[in-house]
Amino acid sequence: MKTRSSFSREDLAEVFDSAAAQRALAVVTVQSAGSWQSFKARFLEAAPKARFFVLEHESCDADTLPALAPGQYTGVSFRHRSRKVLFATVVEAKGKFMFNDSTSVSAIRYRWPESVLELQRRAYQRTLIPGKVKLLANVWPGSAADRHQVQHGQIPVVTGTMMDLSCGGTLVRTGLGTPPSWPADAPLGVELQLPDGRTPVTLDARYRGSRPDEQGRMCLAIQFIGLEVSLDGRLLLQRISKSVQQLSRVERLTGATMNAPLAEPSGE
Repeated sequence: MKTRSSFSREDLAEVFDSAAAQRALAVVTVQSAGSWQSFKARFLEAAPKARFFVLEHESCDADTLPALAPGQYTGVSFRHRSRKVLFATVVEAKGKFMFNDSTSVSAIRYRWPESVLELQRRAYQRTLIPGKVKLLANVWPGSAADRHQVQHGQIPVVTGTMMDLSCGGTLVRTGLGTPPSWPADAPLGVELQLPDGRTPVTLDARYRGSRPDEQGRMCLAIQFIGLEVSLDGRLLLQRISKSVQQLSRVERLTGATMNAPLAEPSGE
């Protein structure tokens, strides 16, 4: 599951030209008032020589779009063939995009990315955690920045073990008798133990609901957010991607005895 964090100028221009020609759907993530918001937008134009690209800014559903302002940092992700492209960028201008038939739509011009991260899309498919591998997870309402308050008992934390993992999220099995009182899409802070034996990671997430497992134990669905916005976040995505690869390999091995931490894959 190789990742690529740099493209040649020509390759990157081709990727964006293809996205604009197909009016590919992108997911834009922005942080406002301490909370994360994501929305969908279609590519309208790619101008590699002028160092900008344009996305539609019309609501694809009933949700209200955030009021983006020039200079605001955002994360953008979209699909390209069998991979997912992620990067950070900056809002440059707001206005209207004119089509050849003289119709127009609201649009945002974004700065051409300095670097991008490309992950295989299967990194976003959930990989089951093998039964002999126990990976702990701590989840709390709020954000990753609240970890200090959690450590001092000022914010209640739910502790459990991960049942699966992807670059997009995880399902955490808990000892709760009933679901938490968090509303749908509530912002969460999450601390995860990955199977690489390194320090646990802390990241922002959303609450996507709960469901019982086969034994009736309460499980929480967690969606990761905001990782594409920063360099540290994109490095963390690469680390999660490697963990997904490791776990996927173990899952395919029948009768294997495996204890965390797992060995790093070789030759990839």
